[in-house]
Amino acid sequence: MRRLIVNPGTASAWEIPLAPGVISLGRNPENDFPIEHASVSGEHCLITVTDPGVTIKDLGSANGTFIDDVPVDEMQLLPGQTIRLGDVLLRLELGPAPPAANPPAAAPATRTAFCKFHRHTVARFYCPKCERSFCGACVSLRQGRTYCRTCAVECEALAEVPISEESELSFVRQALNAFAYPFRGDGVMLLAGGTIFFLVLNVAKFFLRYAIGYGWVLLVMLTIFGAGYLVTYLRQILLDTAAGENRMPDWPDFTDFSSLASPFFQLVGTVVFSFGPAIALAVYAAVAAEVGPWFGWAMLAALLFGCAYFPMAFMAVAMFDSIGAVNPMLVVPSILRIPLDYLAAAVLFAIILLVRWAGQVVVPHILPVPILPSLLSGFLGLYFLAVEVRILGLLFWMRKADLGWFRR
Repeated sequence: MRRLIVNPGTASAWEIPLAPGVISLGRNPENDFPIEHASVSGEHCLITVTDPGVTIKDLGSANGTFIDDVPVDEMQLLPGQTIRLGDVLLRLELGPAPPAANPPAAAPATRTAFCKFHRHTVARFYCPKCERSFCGACVSLRQGRTYCRTCAVECEALAEVPISEESELSFVRQALNAFAYPFRGDGVMLLAGGTIFFLVLNVAKFFLRYAIGYGWVLLVMLTIFGAGYLVTYLRQILLDTAAGENRMPDWPDFTDFSSLASPFFQLVGTVVFSFGPAIALAVYAAVAAEVGPWFGWAMLAALLFGCAYFPMAFMAVAMFDSIGAVNPMLVVPSILRIPLDYLAAAVLFAIILLVRWAGQVVVPHILPVPILPSLLSGFLGLYFLAVEVRILGLLFWMRKADLGWFRR
């Protein structure tokens, strides 16, 4: 079978099977085979596979499509030719893959490295019908077996994946169990390390407030770095939970600043959209000479709306890795499909926010010792954030069929 080898000759090589039809390549997760690299455009090129041959067509990419280092707009490929998309190399090959020197008795299938819909999550299942790879969050689970949610065909396992033993419990029962989740495995050590890390960042930001010159630039960059790193970790908890994991993930490796800026701005956009009415009322109260008796009720309604809208919006943005997922056309129907379970999640979310706020106010009075209140409130803050996103991940894990995401 014809196939493209991505990163040929390297330890990170993986293959794209070329079934008849049109295959899209690019950085966006909506492509048939996402290629996560900064030099690759969101929609970089199209591969057309027919009986006579394979044709590649550039889609106006920023860094171009090259065949044997010659830029092309559209061209038929020959076996052995090297394709370059930005800085990523691919090679067209024909025939079966060469056998391993000592093949294992039950070798797992070798497919794309990342899930079609979650470009930051390693693929664990492969559908032999649509020839796409998925993480655990994007397959259906029935009687201990995994099925493609588009084709209803049983998937091949690319890696060992745990199946939650709690899957038969009610959502409320699982949500209550989420309060023990941060203490599983190395969770306590992860929370302790994260508490110290963010305390150091907060101390650095405190001193930068009084720095002269370009101190404000460093302050903004540290804010984006800290919040972006935290959101990246919380999103990984959500994705792992949605895939059936029961242990907290390790803190993510830091690659570059831009990889943290995107999660930060996604969070800002989600908060602004969800609590936009409350923010607008607050601005109005700040500039108006006086407000009427209606203001208090309007602010309460706006805050309740934000608390009801934000959890689903945050989950959608994290799962789709796009700020466009805050769209009410996606969020509101999703809430209406699972109203009771989502109501329980939203109520728990509101209670957790109240407890976190009370902890930040009460702890300094109970422990009037330098640094200790900051450490304790920071630890509790990370703990409750982990519980919040665990609950959202469980919501997706149990009701993903009803939500109907990632069916295209």
